Amino acid sequence: MFSPQRNMQIAILFFVLLSLLACTGCTGPAEEEVSPVVSVAVTIPPQAEMVREIGDGRVDVVILIPPGSDPHTYEPPLSLVRKAAGADLYLKLGNGLFPVEDMLATRLREMNPDLIVVDTSAGIEYLGTEGKPDPHVWLSLKNAVVMAGNTRDALVQADPPFREMYQENSGRYIARIEELHQRITAEFSEKDPGLILTTHQAWDYFARDYNLTIVSIERDGKEPTAQDLQNLISQGRRQGVSQVFAEAQESPREAQVVAGGIGATVIIIDPLSPDYIASMEQVAMAFSGS
Repeated sequence: MFSPQRNMQIAILFFVLLSLLACTGCTGPAEEEVSPVVSVAVTIPPQAEMVREIGDGRVDVVILIPPGSDPHTYEPPLSLVRKAAGADLYLKLGNGLFPVEDMLATRLREMNPDLIVVDTSAGIEYLGTEGKPDPHVWLSLKNAVVMAGNTRDALVQADPPFREMYQENSGRYIARIEELHQRITAEFSEKDPGLILTTHQAWDYFARDYNLTIVSIERDGKEPTAQDLQNLISQGRRQGVSQVFAEAQESPREAQVVAGGIGATVIIIDPLSPDYIASMEQVAMAFSGS
């Protein structure tokens, strides 16, 4: 016979085994809360950071124009379009900004009538000529605050039970954007970088925000003539330009020609980086010469 102490040990072991068996196959509240995931299609990589920061693990992001691609010319393959068509949300940059966006919005809705399509630039005042708005809205931290708010509202619309989480996350993300905007404003208030030469006309919103003079080698999507390049070289020499900025998605050839004529160096910047806030800070530092 077992001793009383041994009987007690057996009883405790039996109770533990029963408890473990009772819990087998159970799912806790935390596991239930993360499912289902909200699928979100976006146009460009910077939007993906906004969605992930605000979505906090509840989102699966499909990027239709992936890193390294030019949104002016890129057309997503059918496989990627089909994947995006299975999303709950499509977050457009805006209406009439990139032609491919308008085509995709129509096509995705035809493939998925339940798809929610949201214009994330709603409320932003576009630059550009009438009928041809400047599509580079995300290259303004002031615009990014509006876009983040629209992204939050879209996620709430698609996933109402997690409204509070989306609101809290967007508040933190917007605070980061605003803090960077304040630092960049202070930097350019103290230090005027003078003429900034870029290859592509993408930085007009940025120039507006910080009262900068940014001139692009290409204007209105047109390649420069030999005379245009010579004029830029002469202007750059007069104003002491030491850097010419080329974009990662384009050939640096024109930047190299201008920089060579001035005696400047070519700096690569990425307006479509998936690390949006970090990239905007890096560009600001490069423009300021820091």
